[in-house]
Amino acid sequence: MNIQKYSISLLLSFERNKTTSAVSRESGESQSTTSRFLNKLSVDASDFLFQVKEIFGNKALNVVTDDFVIPRRYAEETEGASSMKDQSTKTFTNGVKIVASGLTDGKYILPLDFEQWIAQFIMGKDYLTTTQIAEKLITRITALGLTIRFFVFDGLYFSESFIKFLDDKKLKFIIKAKTTTKVIFKGKQTQLKDCPELHLNANQDQKKIKATWCGREWWFIAVRRMSKHGEKIIYLIANFSAKSKVYTRAYDSRWTIEKFIRTGKQHLGLRDSGSQQAKVYLNHIRCVFFAYTIVQFVMKKFRLKSAEDAIRETQALYRENKFIQLTQQFSLLHNHA
Repeated sequence: MNIQKYSISLLLSFERNKTTSAVSRESGESQSTTSRFLNKLSVDASDFLFQVKEIFGNKALNVVTDDFVIPRRYAEETEGASSMKDQSTKTFTNGVKIVASGLTDGKYILPLDFEQWIAQFIMGKDYLTTTQIAEKLITRITALGLTIRFFVFDGLYFSESFIKFLDDKKLKFIIKAKTTTKVIFKGKQTQLKDCPELHLNANQDQKKIKATWCGREWWFIAVRRMSKHGEKIIYLIANFSAKSKVYTRAYDSRWTIEKFIRTGKQHLGLRDSGSQQAKVYLNHIRCVFFAYTIVQFVMKKFRLKSAEDAIRETQALYRENKFIQLTQQFSLLHNHA
């Protein structure tokens, strides 16, 4: 068993829950062999770097970061599990929280690295907040030597200390700001939602100002959004000057990581590991990351519109015995065979 075989088995399995047992059945390996593999697997972000060229070519890339919860309602003894709020359902559950980062061009995403968030009552003095974990991820990613255009985050990462961390490192960022954020603009204090210069006319979709917040000057951008609940205005904060639509497009690239999380949960077994051992279920997640990278490769090669289309194409190619030839065009993790 190796990461390539495990990940492809996740892709090809038609079973609803892609547990270790399901992967074993699909791959033809014994469950003990599969379990031993997950116990010994050791990969990090650097092992995924050679895939950047395969998927993105020479495009400028953003780093997008988000967190998600894997519910473990009936597994209270799972290492690192605790009660937490699942933002996707707005409910509290017993589960495991993961903070993940990926590289994206706005269309494709390569899930690159992640860390597990663990509650303070478990970690004690070693406890890290979600933003502190994001700092660890960013530090590791910037050390890889990649050319990154922007670092993009949603509103959960809007904090003074985190923004200072990014700015001090001279990293260009875009973060969703709170509508009630108080800034000083033209010598007066105002909330973003009340600032006249950020009010959008009927023919405007975005508008920006430069204002002071927490003792420093930043760019603030109002962006019009349409959703199933109607129109709303969101606000972004950035530490660099650009046209308003540049901020909007960069922030929109964050959607790729949300699609990865959705597809990973629904089709690739992101939440299906039944192990109570952190090392095992975290390595299962790493294999899901790798499976999704293969999905992106297939999606690009066949010019498909979605990851779900790519999964169906992969399964069709496998039935036609063409998938092996396809994977030979893609550099996989030979070192971990």
